[in-house]
Amino acid sequence: MKDQVKMPIHSMNRREFLAAGATAIGALTVIPSHVFAAKKKGKVAPSDKIRLVHIGCGTQGLAEVDALLKAPAIEIVGVADPNRESYDYIHWSENGLRDQLRKLINEPAWKEGAKGIPGGRNIMKEIVETYYRKNRPGYKKTIAAVEDYRELLDKVKDVDAVKIMSPDHLHAYQAIDCLKRGKHVIMHKPLGNKLTESMKVVDLAASSKLSTHMMAFNISGWGNIGLIKKWVDVGAIGQLKEIHNWSIRPVWPQYPEIPADKPPVPDGFNWDLWLGPAEMRDYHPHYTHATFRGWYEFGAGAIADMGYYSLLPVFDAFKLDSAISASTRFSRVVGLKNNVPSVVVNNYSYPLSAAYRFDVPYKDGSGKIIVQWHDGGMKPQMPEGYEGYDLPNEGMMFVGEKGAIVSDFFRANPKLVGKQASQYANMEGYPMPDKPEDILADGTIRWLQGWIDGCRGKGKGVGAFENAKEVNETFNLGSVSLMSNGKKLEYNPATRTITNDEAANKLLTRNIRQGWEM
Repeated sequence: MKDQVKMPIHSMNRREFLAAGATAIGALTVIPSHVFAAKKKGKVAPSDKIRLVHIGCGTQGLAEVDALLKAPAIEIVGVADPNRESYDYIHWSENGLRDQLRKLINEPAWKEGAKGIPGGRNIMKEIVETYYRKNRPGYKKTIAAVEDYRELLDKVKDVDAVKIMSPDHLHAYQAIDCLKRGKHVIMHKPLGNKLTESMKVVDLAASSKLSTHMMAFNISGWGNIGLIKKWVDVGAIGQLKEIHNWSIRPVWPQYPEIPADKPPVPDGFNWDLWLGPAEMRDYHPHYTHATFRGWYEFGAGAIADMGYYSLLPVFDAFKLDSAISASTRFSRVVGLKNNVPSVVVNNYSYPLSAAYRFDVPYKDGSGKIIVQWHDGGMKPQMPEGYEGYDLPNEGMMFVGEKGAIVSDFFRANPKLVGKQASQYANMEGYPMPDKPEDILADGTIRWLQGWIDGCRGKGKGVGAFENAKEVNETFNLGSVSLMSNGKKLEYNPATRTITNDEAANKLLTRNIRQGWEM
């Protein structure tokens, strides 16, 4: 049942300087800076604010909303989520999210009597309104909270932008719809969990002057890729041959079988809308909240959960293109059928552990290297010269002809491994760019300011969707190899097709439900 919320209609003719005011994608008008209202002490005139709709109000959206609320240039004017309000969400600690939100809104007893982890559009609405009323003098508004974001974009006037925090299978459809409506977009990774749809997002964003930002770029400044790259460039490990990255993920329940029971759809939850473009199936809590990542239809696996954070800076530093082949190895689940052990045949959920191998060319055509991802506790073999030590639980390794570089997962604390290590041990790396996660003087996070600048016609930021093309394309190809029983797939990035397996090629997209066509 939809909330009975009066939708505010804003009819003022304002903010032509914002790119969202363009009548069509790419038809942007950049107005000189003298039209902007003067800013004093971090305050922004109401007519200058970027009016934003928040799509998706689960635990991740709630955990990240503080960055938007603390940015003077942004005003959240509506929230949307298929779930009205519940306390059955999954989070990394029982009270961690609740305590974080209490601190944000300065309400030490907020949800004191509630049992469980909160989420849903009414929770997000409450947090937004409470924060603004306490921190923005004169704020007395009531924002809209509805099931379907499209209702907000149709009825709330002068919406400039959206933040998309929905499950992976909705990302591409919502992003394309919002870009076509002329809205600037922030979205969590991935761009889509099917290769074809994610590349449509890339193409549309690249052809538009609208400002986009994929959230995985937020921590691209972590670690020391500058030193790693310099060691490789000066020949400290010889010619680079392989890059390995490994993670303990998945850290959510991973279900090897389709649920057989049919619990009722919870009150206040629009299951049909949550499914979106995915094929209809019976509701089950095993599909929703954080566990969506484990299903081929709804998520993109552990590699998409964490691999963007670790490998985006690596692809950028070494100028790597999209993979031209992918193969996989993975764990299998054995069950009993009539008391006979049998492997569970599974073409619908990610395995408990997997290893991906990609052939990845350099963009300049100078050759290719191997990039390998390992999850579920899998690790690569320790390189020569690293005997007597165990690789960290999560990490990264760059393997060359003469040695290797081992670092933690986010490229911090890199160490040279090999006979010549001492020769380069005190070398300084290339200068590092400003960290995207730095807080600026007015309370805005640096990455967010870059996106805001793009909304105001100052050019695209480093987190633009098109800058994630190669990593997104590579990861999506790996998922198809898993769905193809680990087969090595040959891929042509120019045509975006798998050339050696027609059945696998069909898995690059999905059977889209009517009404969700791109």
